[in-house]
Amino acid sequence: EFEVSVNHGLQDNGFPKHLNTMSMVAPPVSALAPISVEPSQSQSQAQSQSRSQCGGVTCNRCMRRLCSQFQSIHLGKRVYQCNPPETLSVDSPTVFVATIPQGRAWIAPQSSYWKICHSIAIITPDDYLLSDVSRNYPWYLPGCENYDPRKHLIFSLEQMPPLEYIDGTVAVLSGLSGHGYYHWMFDVLPRIEILRRSGIDFPKIDWFLINTPQQPFQQETLNWLGIPANKIISSDRYPHIQAQELVLPSFPGHFDWVPKGTINFLRQRFLPQTLELRYPERIYITRAQARHRQVLNETEVKELLSQFGFITIALESLSVREQVALFASVKAIVAPHGAGLSNTVFCRPGTQIIELVSPNYVRTDYWMISQQLGLKHYYLKGENFDCQPIRKLMYTSSLTEDILVNLDYLYSVIQITGLNQLCSRVHNQ
Repeated sequence: EFEVSVNHGLQDNGFPKHLNTMSMVAPPVSALAPISVEPSQSQSQAQSQSRSQCGGVTCNRCMRRLCSQFQSIHLGKRVYQCNPPETLSVDSPTVFVATIPQGRAWIAPQSSYWKICHSIAIITPDDYLLSDVSRNYPWYLPGCENYDPRKHLIFSLEQMPPLEYIDGTVAVLSGLSGHGYYHWMFDVLPRIEILRRSGIDFPKIDWFLINTPQQPFQQETLNWLGIPANKIISSDRYPHIQAQELVLPSFPGHFDWVPKGTINFLRQRFLPQTLELRYPERIYITRAQARHRQVLNETEVKELLSQFGFITIALESLSVREQVALFASVKAIVAPHGAGLSNTVFCRPGTQIIELVSPNYVRTDYWMISQQLGLKHYYLKGENFDCQPIRKLMYTSSLTEDILVNLDYLYSVIQITGLNQLCSRVHNQ
């Protein structure tokens, strides 16, 4: 166990005084000088009004702006093909590692299946929030003009949880929604690689603060990357800490925008260790075990796809090693939008992806991977729900909407992609 003491080095109310940003330099960094950000009242009011019109990561306006970069071609019947340029206009931020003596971390714990980690705040010993390594929902999509770190959730909290002091060096790895497969793979694990590349001596890190690794994929990948289980501190159990020294690898890139460095890291670390097994060339990924974004007429969808050699796969039944090997082997994937498509990062160039999406939730998350790896990415919009009041009652957010697939349109995209030709390989049990 680590040493714990309450209310170490805090002001009376436990809150950061005001907001600052950090000046970034190449890693490693021993200390960072906060720079005060104090806009005029009129600027602040204008930004607040503008921000109220932005839905963060679910903002349709911002997402349309990002989608336009991929120059999708409408092939008819709700079928689209991504046709992105070689270079997109969103630049990835520079990665870094910072160390903060007596730094604090407040990481909102998971309180239910849906209420996962929604806020991260890193605070200096003199109570400044470091915005570069702090995030909260609703976060901002790349290039959003409404970005305003003064709106961080920590400034609206009525009470901070008790502070627990850790006598040692703590590396902060937790990410927003870090309990989910997508954000674990693209936001949490890359921070380990950023640490490693900074030259920091891993044995000198006493603890790793991370979203509770209770799921098999979390435990497997941490072991794969050499993070000892006995050095892990759960940020769900200890949401508010102060350490003798905080080590802060930056986030690997913009939220929900996978950078090239992250893709390279995952492929370099995981692909060489894939299993030598035979897998089907064509797979359909089911979300039958998911709570949201299911395919409503999945029985009919699977029946149609099976005629063209598609095998239904429940990724929850596979280890990460098996998932990597599967996606490195397949030639065609049909799947509803969901975390399972994170594994397209392991696909070979030319692999065909058909993504099934709600017409109200079209995202660039996996288009980004396809653009960088040379995958052929198509997406098929599901049917609209005619009665909007009922839709709003059924789904609290477009993020949760289920998908109703038009079978004629699905058959159309199968023809367009040439997948109506039977594949050469069958599943080997």
